[in-house]
Amino acid sequence: MILFIDTHLNDVAIVLYENGEIVKEKVIEDVKETSSIVMYTIKKILNKSIPDEIIVVNGPGSFTGVRLGVTTAKTLAFSWHKDIRTVTSLECMALSTEEENKIVGFSDKNGYYIGIFDNDYNLIGNYEYISNSEFEEYSQKYKVITDVTLNYKKIIEYVRDNKEVLNPHEVNPIYVKKIAVEK
Repeated sequence: MILFIDTHLNDVAIVLYENGEIVKEKVIEDVKETSSIVMYTIKKILNKSIPDEIIVVNGPGSFTGVRLGVTTAKTLAFSWHKDIRTVTSLECMALSTEEENKIVGFSDKNGYYIGIFDNDYNLIGNYEYISNSEFEEYSQKYKVITDVTLNYKKIIEYVRDNKEVLNPHEVNPIYVKKIAVEK
């Protein structure tokens, strides 16, 4: 059984995968107080069972959202002595679209997180964060896929089969957007 945790933006997705199928899925949209519902939702999804493994989306995205998801996943993996793996929010998007050599992106209120992937879902270059005005110009030159329904089954199976198990202490958030003191 695999527990999947995604809190990278305003939505919270907690998914339970077992025997090749999604057995439980709870996606709560436009959450204002992510910290108040993540553990409650995980507890409800697990219903007293303990997963064999945890997969967490480790960014990029909201600083607080990413940090909350990663910290929760690390704590559970460490406490339960379970395997943990990571996947990025942009990898999730790339895995959920069938287009070849894709540029995927999602926005927050100030700009867009962008990732370019080859046909084998390998990141080309680095993740970027560009302002809304920069995105307007960028999207005139390149086709950016921004509307993707995440395929949790495909994401979980890809991560399980292609990503290494990490020590919970080695799991870290990926931050792309610069904070005010870095600018």
